[in-house]
Amino acid sequence: MRTASAFPAATPRSQTAPPDSTVTAGFSLLGVIALMAVMAILALALLPSGIREADEEARRQERDALKALTAGLRNYILDSRSVPAATTVFTNIADQIGWEIGMVRTNARGRPRVYLVDPNFRIGSTTASTLPFVQGILGFTNVSNLRLMLVSSLSDPLPAVITSPGTNASQVFSMLWHSTDRTQPAGWTWGGNWEDMCIVRLSLDPLITRIHLLDYNYTSKMGRFSVDNTNVTRQLPTCDYTTMYFVRTRIGLHSHASPYKLQAIQVLQDVPLATNGPPYLLTPTFVYEGGQWRGILYKGTDAQKHTGEDLQWAYDIFMSGPANVYHVGSVTQSTLTMSMYLFMSNYVVWATAGFPAAGKSTVQNAQALMASELTTYCDKKASVN
Repeated sequence: MRTASAFPAATPRSQTAPPDSTVTAGFSLLGVIALMAVMAILALALLPSGIREADEEARRQERDALKALTAGLRNYILDSRSVPAATTVFTNIADQIGWEIGMVRTNARGRPRVYLVDPNFRIGSTTASTLPFVQGILGFTNVSNLRLMLVSSLSDPLPAVITSPGTNASQVFSMLWHSTDRTQPAGWTWGGNWEDMCIVRLSLDPLITRIHLLDYNYTSKMGRFSVDNTNVTRQLPTCDYTTMYFVRTRIGLHSHASPYKLQAIQVLQDVPLATNGPPYLLTPTFVYEGGQWRGILYKGTDAQKHTGEDLQWAYDIFMSGPANVYHVGSVTQSTLTMSMYLFMSNYVVWATAGFPAAGKSTVQNAQALMASELTTYCDKKASVN
């Protein structure tokens, strides 16, 4: 028979009762809901700021894009010596800057860009309605209102008054040209946001310069000139001819005698992109006199100064003039000027020494050599070498 143990019977390990799962789940769900509510409130608070930042970034990118397109338009005009019409302008710009045509025609939000020309635009006989303009060999005059714009909207389509201004075209263009960016012009109504409208302006005035071509010996054989092509020349229309060209144009100056030898090329000075001052300030003058083009009239009506400057002009004329092919021997323009130099330098040395008798013969020999070469060079009755 089993006897009772002296030790009390072991009791089962005490276990703590598990928490009420329904209570825990309740607290977790409430916490999540509260957190989501806070996040929603924060998101709603930050949403307008995020949208504004995205919109402002889009505006900045569009302004930069329009500036790049306008720079491309400027370079196209100067490189091609032409002003494009609306039907080809975006293709011309795309070819100039290497962009896809779709990236030029529309902005990042798919809105079309618009090319505007001042309705009072005139360059030569070309007006806004008869573009394109292409520069000819005679240049152009009679210029006015040489203003172009590129316009686009990042939200609603552009106002109809911009794309179809009708009889108010001049006023509409002028108001846009002078308007403050991202600000609605006075009296205009549009359902879109004016901050979403981007405008970049281009004035052609600083891209044009004037040139003056003067034939001092106005005869039937006038000096000839060419433009951007030395193989096509023509005489001056008048003895005193002033006209305009786009900067970067290359003016070739030729002799009047066939084959119309090219004597000089003048590239009309470009104007810095930032310059927007009064146009036509640079007016280089070229004078055709004695069969030679120069930058200044030598035999003018003013009294000659008889200074080193006059001497330099005379030397330039002599050295650049056509050579006398009838001279005898090896006398040339260069050898003749060298003999003149030797005579004058020996004379200066002799004079500085007080005209000593011992130096007289050196001067006389130099003088005789100079006179002989001058007679030989100027003898047009001698036989050809």
